[in-house]
Amino acid sequence: MKKSNEPVSFQSNSLQRFIFDNAAIRGEWVHLQETWQEVTSRRQYPIAIQRALGEMMAAAALLAATVKIDGRLVLQIKSEGVVDLMMVECTSEDTLRAFAQWDEDQTISNDAELADLTGEGTLAITIEVDGAAQPYQGIVRLDGRAISGLLETYFQQSEQLSTRVWLAADDKVAGGMLLQQLPSADDTSEIEAESWSRISQLASTVSQDELRMIGAGTLLHRLFHEEECRLLSTTELEFACNCSRERVANTISLLGQQDAMALVEEQEQIEVACEFCNEHYYFDKADVALIFAHAGASTIFDSDTLH
Repeated sequence: MKKSNEPVSFQSNSLQRFIFDNAAIRGEWVHLQETWQEVTSRRQYPIAIQRALGEMMAAAALLAATVKIDGRLVLQIKSEGVVDLMMVECTSEDTLRAFAQWDEDQTISNDAELADLTGEGTLAITIEVDGAAQPYQGIVRLDGRAISGLLETYFQQSEQLSTRVWLAADDKVAGGMLLQQLPSADDTSEIEAESWSRISQLASTVSQDELRMIGAGTLLHRLFHEEECRLLSTTELEFACNCSRERVANTISLLGQQDAMALVEEQEQIEVACEFCNEHYYFDKADVALIFAHAGASTIFDSDTLH
């Protein structure tokens, strides 16, 4: 493997791309520390949910890096189980945010797997490109496999690309690695198949601890020291939530003035919490009246309602 300029203390909160010079295969490695801890610090998740959501966050970063768009990629699980919703968003500004909803009256074992948390449901990958009329969405049915296996099925069915994904997460770190076989125009299908089999088998020896604790250069050297593996660009990632009081005001305006005023009369104030960052916004009677007094004003309302 070719040497990198990676420091001994590797850069977390980043995504590292790499390729193989002797095979039509590309890869990505991601490691999220403070970025992931921003999510876990805002809401107390049971250990099993925390692990699944961390894996989804790492996966979203890996997937977003494969599409290279101006917009956002959303990874979402909806189910009929104890966890009815898990959602991660990764934007082209290299920001991430995530949350999960679950039945807090249910006891969840620390070692519960995804199938135990969700039961029947779907995993949706939604790609929204700025300026596009419609988003692209791919859907995979939950079938008892881990998130990594579901994503491998998605790539095989939707992109017809052989892809392997490895994910790991705990309360401090979320990490992952992706390998993908690239289309080849040459008549070398046997050679490429052998290369894919060899390199993906080497990658399969990676452990959960290695994904969480080791930097890209060290890890790739351990796995592929006999291959011509070359590190490419690194992308820094961070947590960010684009909720705001203006966006929440816009959402309240959609209720209609009569219903909004009735709600604030009943409760004395309207409280809205952002699912992603757990920020709480409060609107009293005067605030609600101001919303409808300025209805339609671009300085008051933001038309982009992501929440």
